[in-house]
Amino acid sequence: MTSPTLWLNIENRLDTSLPGWRSRVDAFDQVAAVEDRAAGRTWSDDETFKGLLLAVLSNNTDWSKVERIQTELAGLFSGFSLKSYAELPACEVGERIMPWFLDRKAGSVTLRRDLVNLIGTARILFEHSSVHGSAESYFTSLVRQLDGDPKQAALRLGSPGKDKLPGLGVALAAEALKNLGFDVAKPDRHVKRAMASFGLVPCKDWPGRNGRAAPSFSSGRSCLAVMEAVQDIAAAAGRPVVLVDNAIWMLCAKSGLYLTNSELSELASDGKPSTGGAEALDALIRSWSETQDAGEHRETIGCLVDGLNRDRLSARKLFPEELKGHSW
Repeated sequence: MTSPTLWLNIENRLDTSLPGWRSRVDAFDQVAAVEDRAAGRTWSDDETFKGLLLAVLSNNTDWSKVERIQTELAGLFSGFSLKSYAELPACEVGERIMPWFLDRKAGSVTLRRDLVNLIGTARILFEHSSVHGSAESYFTSLVRQLDGDPKQAALRLGSPGKDKLPGLGVALAAEALKNLGFDVAKPDRHVKRAMASFGLVPCKDWPGRNGRAAPSFSSGRSCLAVMEAVQDIAAAAGRPVVLVDNAIWMLCAKSGLYLTNSELSELASDGKPSTGGAEALDALIRSWSETQDAGEHRETIGCLVDGLNRDRLSARKLFPEELKGHSW
């Protein structure tokens, strides 16, 4: 399938099943940030810290929990002051900040660790700003050094080395860059499983292929392949990478459509349901009705299960409504 067709299928699925998705993407402010950076906007130190904070808060949680309390964050984090957070004693994370999140049911299992690590990042950026004039230049200068490629910057920021920021892996580094107006995809578990399901990133070992599990790969090379695949879809469709990235995220996330990997694979088909599996199932069902051979019945059940797993949408049409149940 060509990338433009894939993007049309993604748009159509979201338009049909999640009509408000475009407004929600707009509310992330990442598309606007990319447009603003292209127009020459710069980010203050506090705006830069806010971008990092939101990226960190996205880790290991349902983002809708953070969306609900986002307007209250400025009060908790001193107006997103980089200086204030750089000077924050680590004990305050546990004594003051964590209870605030827990009271609002907006925490995550890694939030305490992530917020403590963010203090280290804030200190690095505050010191950088004192020397170079802005915290933002930590990111803009790195992107320039890498020939303007934010994908490579995400790898450097999230991988061991002199540019690594505490608490950021490649995915969170990419999310921070998105918040700061860089047009790049976030190679998190959602986008990884989408790219693998679309057949755009090779994945040999994938135990959860038929469910919602993401592929297990996590190397820098694999993350780069995922970011490149999203960028290719965006380029072919003439859309910003961050728009395509967030749309794909909405296909996969719990607060979006939460599609299975099989359902994601359907979006990368030519739009016509595969009939091979359905024809085989039809033949097996007819054979079962014509024989009383218990061995063949067992074989039929095995083939039915395998066929349903591989070709659920086509196979479903073979069964009467009263046999489909409520959880097909």
